[in-house]
Amino acid sequence: MKVLIFDTSSKMGAIGGAQRVAGNLFYELRKRGISTYYIGYRTDYIKNDWNAFFISAKSAQRGIKRSFEANRLGWVLDSIPSRIAYYSFYSLSGLNIENVEKWLSKVKPDVVLASSIQDYIVLKALKKHLGRAKLIYIEHANASGSYRSAFDYNIVGLTFGTGPFVGLEKARKRFFSFFDGVIALNRTQFMNASKYNRNVTIIHSSTLIDNVKIDQKKLVGFKKRLGIEKDGVVLYLGRLSEAQKNVSTLISAFRLLKSRKVKLLIVGEGKSRHLYEKMSLGDDRIMILGRVPEEDLAYYYSAADLYVLPSLWESFNATSIEAAYFGAGLLLSESSINEDIKEEFGSRLYLFNPLDAKQLRDKIEKFFTDKRLQKMLSSLSKEIADEYNKERQMDAYAEALRSLHESGVLPKPNLRSSASR
Repeated sequence: MKVLIFDTSSKMGAIGGAQRVAGNLFYELRKRGISTYYIGYRTDYIKNDWNAFFISAKSAQRGIKRSFEANRLGWVLDSIPSRIAYYSFYSLSGLNIENVEKWLSKVKPDVVLASSIQDYIVLKALKKHLGRAKLIYIEHANASGSYRSAFDYNIVGLTFGTGPFVGLEKARKRFFSFFDGVIALNRTQFMNASKYNRNVTIIHSSTLIDNVKIDQKKLVGFKKRLGIEKDGVVLYLGRLSEAQKNVSTLISAFRLLKSRKVKLLIVGEGKSRHLYEKMSLGDDRIMILGRVPEEDLAYYYSAADLYVLPSLWESFNATSIEAAYFGAGLLLSESSINEDIKEEFGSRLYLFNPLDAKQLRDKIEKFFTDKRLQKMLSSLSKEIADEYNKERQMDAYAEALRSLHESGVLPKPNLRSSASR
């Protein structure tokens, strides 16, 4: 079986969970007897490979975006009118469809995996060249989620990029019905996506780092280089995109913290970095480090005492699971976790209101002064890491892809609550 993994959302520099999952699938499915191919823009997660077709070494649009951000004009491109214009008229620009078509005619994939609205836009233009390939969408974009209107910042790609404007609900029907199957990341997505496509299953996220042995001597040196060897460490790792990730609340909460013996590490890149740098001015406890090499992630996680996820929404966040895998306690916003995690771990989760900086400050302070809480969260992190492990996730993807290829039907998910297991 030949599986083609699409990743065209990185065209504008989006480097996040979807790109890391694409890279892991590209290599891990091969270990399970599945031939994999990749088409997309270059990221750190897929190396040069005969089975990878890189659309372009550089994206002109990405360059324009970075230029605007460097000149503190990112808000212009980030405005609703600009996003609508981009998805309506420019989302296919810079893509040599003819070259992609030639490559597809050689590969002849049996299954195509998409994980973004941008992937749909490209696949729609290529549909006649995909033969009988089954198309499957991984719900990273949360297209089935709850939005205020068709003009919501996080959904205009769907309502304006997938065809003539028809409103939110009809755009969802158009989008989901295009695919032969959908992989939801949680139960809420499963219920919502099932309204538009009957062939839906659930595969939870997992840690995308495993079998990494931490060299304790190297970890000590790592902490010294960062100047955190004598401090408690709070970590956020992920995209710097305020509309979803809400890191401003974390910075505001940290500035309210009285202790000088705790440091905040913010690791990642994105359009909101300038905002966060401005908010952090004058507080040397806050370190905004940008993107770091993939091989260093394990050391950032291992250096952290507490991992904070302040997001306003998440499909199924992988970085918090990775932080748990390396032993950090988790402090999660109430809106970042889904029903699956709530049912599995319940009242033991350490949560906060993502719009309440003072409450978040209090929760951070309590963690560093309450040894019993630290012990409880450490134990909980081990359970979370065990529940959402990489091998189980990749096995589930292999099973789903084979099922879709052979029968056209995805495996039925287990929808029983943890209480009934």
